[in-house]
Amino acid sequence: MSKKELYTDIKTTLEELKTTSVLKHVALWNNQPERENVENAFLYPAVFIEFVPSDYSDLSNGVQQVFLTVRLHVCFESYKDEDIDVLDLADKVFQKMHTKQFGYYGKLLRRNEEQNFDHSNVQDYMIDFATMGNDYGGDSRPSLEHTATQDLTVTIA
Repeated sequence: MSKKELYTDIKTTLEELKTTSVLKHVALWNNQPERENVENAFLYPAVFIEFVPSDYSDLSNGVQQVFLTVRLHVCFESYKDEDIDVLDLADKVFQKMHTKQFGYYGKLLRRNEEQNFDHSNVQDYMIDFATMGNDYGGDSRPSLEHTATQDLTVTIA
């Protein structure tokens, strides 16, 4: 399973929160809160998916094992002096993602949370999930196309 497939599965799961009006936008992280003037328009609240640097190790035949951290940026626009609604939103995202499992990756397990305060009127609450998986993209073993058939006719006398 590639990162693209993992991203698509995570995005699909998070988009279920759009049906309950919890979220309005889910996308790949590109520092959108800092680049609002050059990005395509989107609505808040939003979650952006980031893959932080990962550790890979070789298994055999081109297969690699990866220890991966997926960072979810839970972004919430607010003009209040103190707005704790972002904490409710972060909890809903956590509940939706914690222990989810996709493809060849293990369960997503929360490992860290922190806030980024460097954006005006946007709160960026980051939740890090750790997972481990195998990447078969470089698998050098030959694959064979084969269909097994067997006659399963039963005669009852």
